[in-house]
Amino acid sequence: MKLYQIIQRSIVLPLLTVVILPTIQAQEVDSLENSFSISAQIRPRLEIRDGAFRPLSKDEKVAALVSERVRLNFDYSYKDILSIRISPQHVGVWGQTNMVQGADNAGSKFALYETWAKLKLGSNWNMKLGRQVISLDDERFFGELDWAQGGRVHDAISFHFAKQKYELKGFFAFNQNYKSLYGNNLSNPSGNLYSTTDAFPYKWMQTVWAGIPAGKSSKISLLVTNLGLQNVKSATDSVIHNFNSQTYGINYFNNGKKLNGNVSAYFQGGKNLSGVKTQAYMIAAYLGYNIDNQWSIGLGSDFVSGNDLGMAQEKNTAFNPYFHTGHKFYGSMDYYYAGNAHKNVGLSDSYVKLNYKGKQGYNINVAVHQFVTPNKIVNEVEEYAKNLGQEIDFTLSYKLNKFATLSGGYSFYINTPTVNYIKNTFNGKDFQQWAWISLNITPKLFNTKF
Repeated sequence: MKLYQIIQRSIVLPLLTVVILPTIQAQEVDSLENSFSISAQIRPRLEIRDGAFRPLSKDEKVAALVSERVRLNFDYSYKDILSIRISPQHVGVWGQTNMVQGADNAGSKFALYETWAKLKLGSNWNMKLGRQVISLDDERFFGELDWAQGGRVHDAISFHFAKQKYELKGFFAFNQNYKSLYGNNLSNPSGNLYSTTDAFPYKWMQTVWAGIPAGKSSKISLLVTNLGLQNVKSATDSVIHNFNSQTYGINYFNNGKKLNGNVSAYFQGGKNLSGVKTQAYMIAAYLGYNIDNQWSIGLGSDFVSGNDLGMAQEKNTAFNPYFHTGHKFYGSMDYYYAGNAHKNVGLSDSYVKLNYKGKQGYNINVAVHQFVTPNKIVNEVEEYAKNLGQEIDFTLSYKLNKFATLSGGYSFYINTPTVNYIKNTFNGKDFQQWAWISLNITPKLFNTKF
């Protein structure tokens, strides 16, 4: 073999391989335009309920259960032009489904949590169409409700604009409930009536939200929402009532290095589902202080207007925070505005929170609530005191690894006769409590570009 051939094979070709091949591979990677990933969530939660949601009477027994969320997320995107998410989930209670699964799969079905497609409309605009989460601001009115194993989503079309720190979002929906009124016939040829039975609480919805910067660490947001309300009992009903409920909100948020806080105000007008004229409001304020990198403390107060109970009223003055995440604000035991009615008597919640963030991946939170009703509560023989009691919540979370977080908590409620009355629990115990522990596992199963 000639000398130049030896040099070519032993020196030049390996050098070209080292220098040129990575460059070619990098160009190929840069040119990949499609991405696809699969992630999962498994979240079992044990609860011991000795007074959650409402007071237990002295002769009622403690409830205990393990509930679980199993969710898969399939995400696809092409550049920044198209994104698609399909997210099936199963929510169940341990032991509720037979060991040997029956042919009808009863009690063990997967449902669709999110199913949407997002399209780029311009350099600053995109559109999202399908079943999607609507989470705005601090979730006082529109929230994901992630604490609930099923979560909350809307069937809607939404438009999103973002430029620098300015944002504009619009959400629009039109709902039907064929399973309740039209025999679940997708090909139903006539009829446009809506029932809220096992369905969304509104028939149509229009929402506009704007986020406006107000400094380096501050912003203001504005919200306008209209809900179209209709609830008929039968497809043959001849008298149909449509009502519109409007909610207007303004929020100020500040997130400084030491001080943080927010002020929120909402007004509600129009008519409720019963056709009663509504004039209601909610105001909230919070101020937090970061003592150091680990300790923080906060003080806050919420005032939610309500109706007097046991007295005639010409209009509805009870504010309805339709889609909020109440578990986040009004106590972990979910006595108020969390799917468990308290007869629309309103709420004043003053609270203090203390948080410790450990260096080893754990957090400790303590919250103390004082609940009061701003309205009169009377029956045939007496007027009840306005004190709704106190709640103290302890929460601990620990990050086991990059995929798993262990969390738990304990809460107790100091009950009052007024709470017993508005919760329809007579002879309720003075001391109510609730404990829980949960493991949240969120691995990324697959990720590729092509």
